[in-house]
Amino acid sequence: MANGTQSTPPSRFLHVYLEGLTRHRMTILDSDKTTPIYIVNSNRGSIFSSKPHMQFCRPQTPSSTVETQIGSASFRKSSRALELEFGSSAVLLKPKGFLTRSTEFQSSVGPLTWQHDSAFGSDLQLVNSEGNWLARFERTKFSRKKRGKLEISGGVQWGSGLLDEIVISGIAMAEAERRRRNAS
Repeated sequence: MANGTQSTPPSRFLHVYLEGLTRHRMTILDSDKTTPIYIVNSNRGSIFSSKPHMQFCRPQTPSSTVETQIGSASFRKSSRALELEFGSSAVLLKPKGFLTRSTEFQSSVGPLTWQHDSAFGSDLQLVNSEGNWLARFERTKFSRKKRGKLEISGGVQWGSGLLDEIVISGIAMAEAERRRRNAS
């Protein structure tokens, strides 16, 4: 750069689609809307169904004929907290306070918080302890197939464990919100 400053790479958008008649499976596509990056198998029953309620996998590739599980999410029966697994690490995504809709968890880079875009909004934003945004989830309204769009900040290292943590926690948080809305 001419003035010696570094620019942040552009954001990357992931697109979340439901599959099949029963909609028990989600595919998360890359920015090109054709390349699958993650597969989410969802137990669409109640919170009383067997755990985990969501399993996150890498899709099959030419060199691998099976999906590789990278994490999971389970909803708790009596609280808004979510149990998340990132590989072999288990963490709790829990509300920051009694009257807040923000939730936090301890990631590999420190505490991260999912917060709503407004008091009554359904879109989510992930911020670190300094208040810098790492990701945004925008729920798609009025679509039976597309669940939403996950924008990943250009500062997030692609292919890192942090990316998996963002995707797993963000999609699980959006699904928990959807289930709460549908239950009321």
